[in-house]
Amino acid sequence: MVWLKIGLRLLPYIWGAVEAVERFVTSVKGAPKEDAAVGMVHAILQTVEAGVDKDLLNDEDVNRATRSVVQAVVALQNVIARKRG
Repeated sequence: MVWLKIGLRLLPYIWGAVEAVERFVTSVKGAPKEDAAVGMVHAILQTVEAGVDKDLLNDEDVNRATRSVVQAVVALQNVIARKRG
């Protein structure tokens, strides 16, 4: 349950990272853009690592989950943009 709470607290930061990359990284699309967002989230996770005294960034499950959340946020933002017209 502790990890779920951490994940929910990180969601606004992940959303913000995706928005920042969408706004400022306009010269690339696809995987390089996703990599930029994941890199920003990893920077945030470095701070979390210090707080929970765990090695999160060297955990493949955490890296996979981070990328999945970034992909889900992008998909949600795309749906919202299409619905707005």
